[in-house]
Amino acid sequence: MALAVLNKRAKVTEMNIDAETIEAALRQLMELPTPVSSWQVETGSDSTDDPAVWVWAILKDDDVEFKKRSQLRSIIRDRVQKETGSSMLVYVRFRGASEMSRET
Repeated sequence: MALAVLNKRAKVTEMNIDAETIEAALRQLMELPTPVSSWQVETGSDSTDDPAVWVWAILKDDDVEFKKRSQLRSIIRDRVQKETGSSMLVYVRFRGASEMSRET
């Protein structure tokens, strides 16, 4: 049991990259399946205490077909994992730009 706790702590300390660095890397992505107007990124531990990244892609178009969202989700996960140098969990969510403008 103690070894499992130590392994989880080691995994958390492996994540030495911040949300701003990840967001900057996402802004560099070109030729996406659907236009993204902005990114919101958070890092931390998920419900199982594993290191994780949460990415909200704010889409310019509110009505994007499933296939394009799925392709974009894969691109985002690949980029985050490349940037962090690990296979940590990447939670990707989509919001429409009009949805965001209603909140402000």
